[in-house]
Amino acid sequence: MENTTCAPLSEEPKSLGATLVSRIRSAFSNVNIQRRPRSLKLCETLSLGEKRLLVLVECENQRFLVAATPQHISLIQTLGFAKEGDRKTELP
Repeated sequence: MENTTCAPLSEEPKSLGATLVSRIRSAFSNVNIQRRPRSLKLCETLSLGEKRLLVLVECENQRFLVAATPQHISLIQTLGFAKEGDRKTELP
């Protein structure tokens, strides 16, 4: 009779899906993706009721007050250059 050694139960072979995921991760582990800096920022929004908004937008360090409804977007006023500490939210 031959003496064969069985693998312990804790060392089960990897499934095909796990092997594939492992190979994809190793293939993309050295990939660096850098996004360019955003020039458009949403600083603040104010709801005026029933789908109407006032929005403070910053573009290239200059601020704009914009009104928005489902049908129109209007520039209310250009507010000038923004201060560095005033930035809040960046658009995705």
